[in-house]
Amino acid sequence: MENSTIEELITVFNKCDVNARGGYTKKTALAFDKCPHELAKWLIENGADINATDTYDKTPLHNRAGSIFGNITSLLELDADIHLSDGKIGNALHSAAFVLNVENCKILLDAGTPVDAISESGLSALELSLSMCSNIGIVKMVALSNILLDAGAKKTSKMRASVEKIGETFEFHRAGFNKDSVSEYSNALDELYRIFEVAPVQKRVLHDGKSTITVTTKTWQKQHQELWELLVPSSGPAETVQGEVIRISGKIAHEINRNGGGNWNTNHTKMTKAFLSFVESGKSVSTNELEELTLLIKEIKRYNDDVAIMCEIAVKWVLNNPTPKKLGPVLYKI
Repeated sequence: MENSTIEELITVFNKCDVNARGGYTKKTALAFDKCPHELAKWLIENGADINATDTYDKTPLHNRAGSIFGNITSLLELDADIHLSDGKIGNALHSAAFVLNVENCKILLDAGTPVDAISESGLSALELSLSMCSNIGIVKMVALSNILLDAGAKKTSKMRASVEKIGETFEFHRAGFNKDSVSEYSNALDELYRIFEVAPVQKRVLHDGKSTITVTTKTWQKQHQELWELLVPSSGPAETVQGEVIRISGKIAHEINRNGGGNWNTNHTKMTKAFLSFVESGKSVSTNELEELTLLIKEIKRYNDDVAIMCEIAVKWVLNNPTPKKLGPVLYKI
């Protein structure tokens, strides 16, 4: 389509259905980013359905609105319906907000899209974009928030909760963030706090690798989270064996409980074996706990919720061995 003339493209569609579908999602030509306006106009004039849905119930407007390359002005000029929902993400404004496409959000608002339209999942476009915002999207999130709020979006408790989560995620990864851009993103996060009137998340302070490891919480579940915040880096293995014991138990629990073991590979197997060798060292846990742990690791993907045992034992071992021990080379890459 990109290197063809309009005449050549029209010749193609003269030989097939103007609503012919293609691509992974089986969308019509109108849904493709690089569909020229002249071709789109010809297709509509010859019976193409401007609101034809693909496999995921997305119209051409949904598809283009959710793409950084999509020309939605063309579709709006041809009377694409701004109110239609895909049944999941929402309308075209939701689609644009989902990917933080600021320009498309402006265009859709100018076209009359209701700023607080609620999707089937119960979210406005601003609630959706905040709930999906990752560290890399924080700067764009500020711009998008201002645009949607200026258009009349109402602030909600869901938005404030999402901003707090964004802050927690950023602070967890702050130490490993690109040094050339961390200030820009940190400042943008501060602006999000201000916009949504959220108390800034406390900056994360990692353990120095030398001091005695202590906890302030009482239950092993809370202690595991406290030790995770203290000892586990934003990516890669921990600096200490104590941190790695916490990291492995958390990673394995997440893989089993959240993914059902669907992403399990040799690295996970190596991690569980390393975990067992770690907790057998130093001041070890009880014989019964080691036996239970050995059985769990042997057939770990069959145990589901029982994997919490790893996290509990990890906490107990770290508290039994509070003097940091430097971690050597590991055989896994997760």
